[in-house]
Amino acid sequence: MSLLGKFLGGDRSNAFAEGMALMEERRFAEAANRLRVASLGRSDSPSGSLASYHFRQALVAEGRRLMRLGQAGEAIESLSEAVRLWDLYPDLHCLHGTALAQTGQWDLALAEARFALRLRHDYAEARLLEATALQHLERNREAANSLNSLVESDRRIDHWLINTFKTETQYGPDDLPTDLMEQLTKSLSGESEKEEVASAVAMCRAGNWQDGLDCFASLVNRRPRYPDFRTRHAAALFQVGKREQALEEVDAALALNETYRTAIDLKGLILADCGKLLEARSFLLEADTQLDGSQKAGAHEVLFGAYLRGVLALLTGHANEVCTKLEDWPDLIRSFARAELLLAASEDLLGKTTTSGRRLSDLADEWSAEPVYFELLAYHRLANGRYRDVAGILSRWPAPHKDSAVFSYLEELHGLSVSSQPSAPRAVPPLIDDVITAEAWQFLEARATFQAGHDADAWQLCENLLQKGLRSERLTRLQTAAAAGDPTIVPGDWIPPESIADSCLAQLVYFEIGKGQPEKASAIVDGCLRLHPECLGARWLSPEFWLGPIRSWIA
Repeated sequence: MSLLGKFLGGDRSNAFAEGMALMEERRFAEAANRLRVASLGRSDSPSGSLASYHFRQALVAEGRRLMRLGQAGEAIESLSEAVRLWDLYPDLHCLHGTALAQTGQWDLALAEARFALRLRHDYAEARLLEATALQHLERNREAANSLNSLVESDRRIDHWLINTFKTETQYGPDDLPTDLMEQLTKSLSGESEKEEVASAVAMCRAGNWQDGLDCFASLVNRRPRYPDFRTRHAAALFQVGKREQALEEVDAALALNETYRTAIDLKGLILADCGKLLEARSFLLEADTQLDGSQKAGAHEVLFGAYLRGVLALLTGHANEVCTKLEDWPDLIRSFARAELLLAASEDLLGKTTTSGRRLSDLADEWSAEPVYFELLAYHRLANGRYRDVAGILSRWPAPHKDSAVFSYLEELHGLSVSSQPSAPRAVPPLIDDVITAEAWQFLEARATFQAGHDADAWQLCENLLQKGLRSERLTRLQTAAAAGDPTIVPGDWIPPESIADSCLAQLVYFEIGKGQPEKASAIVDGCLRLHPECLGARWLSPEFWLGPIRSWIA
């Protein structure tokens, strides 16, 4: 399943996959029918999941398509559903109002324009819709005032419509342009710079990053005071690893609009990805004070922001705050599984092993095709000595993933944990990936060798790992136990290597982060996971474990 699919829930995954395939084929009406199932399930309201986001995109795309074909009456059906489900999205009201205008329903079009303007005062298209509706209702004086308000917003925003209607003098009731409806249709049916933005996004998603970057750069050069273009450009720069340039661009967007949520969250993410965890958290906390009482945001956007803030709280020693960040979303296990995992991690770090284990178990049950939840649940059960549960988890492991390094490693680890009598070490399969390293296998080999009674060989295997600069309490304990079994196998001046206790791992990581040395904190975490990928404490404290999925999501 793709990463996007992991943010969906339960039996709705197939509907999502089918809907996305139809979106790629530009069969928007059919895509909306499938994504409706994935988004709503048995309810009548969308969640904050990615399925809901793409369902909304399908409805809008179908509405735009029909409007371009001159079938505004048919477009109203899709757009009405979108407005009903997402009633605080000004773009949807404006587009719906334009379709109503195209069918001559001017009073309803005017109502939609004014509702959109209440949600976003400087919304250029909504202001033009208001002027157009007033003109057709023969309320020319009000129409002129509306058009003048559009032009005057030039002091606050940069928009091509403003330049289109800018004149030396103000408009009056007798000199209104005659092409208001034509310009409105051009703007909102997708025949404007919005189409260029969509094209740039599509290039990036298809992997044509340079073409997408060039397109975004062109848009920014033409509209340097439009924060949305700068923010999208920054996101694309971030995706190709140009983090400093991305920060400059997102800062420029925030200079134009300091309450732009997307830009705020993107800057927090970029800072965190640069290792500046404390700076990222501090920036977001300060920015949130400015967002209080500002314009409404969609549930999907708010959930993303809550998740990002929860991740930063967890990574900087404030695991107790994670629950409060996510408390407004009661069904995360289906709507946003990664956020549910974040809650499990925070509880585990706070010593709430029972509730943490329950969340991990529920995730594995809900996402029965996703091996990552089985992996984490198995590690949790091993850490708490519930070996019989681990056997059950291995038996339920998703069949297509049983040839993975993780599954083989867990089988070996479980076998060593339940072994009550020394036996010859089993052949350790040389399966290596980003999670299960060669060193992790070597440590298991040392364990198996020690359990089989070969102290000298076990001691030497541990010594080989130490020579690579690796340290851990478990490694020290195993090597010391091997030396105690036969003291003659070690040099006379040998002393057990120093190591940090497992119980102090989180505190040490937070200590280094607090000192402003995140690279040392990362080295501690990475070293632990290199030896012991089953160490959940280190997994939870790994920035990449949390930021990697966010990075992919924002792409």
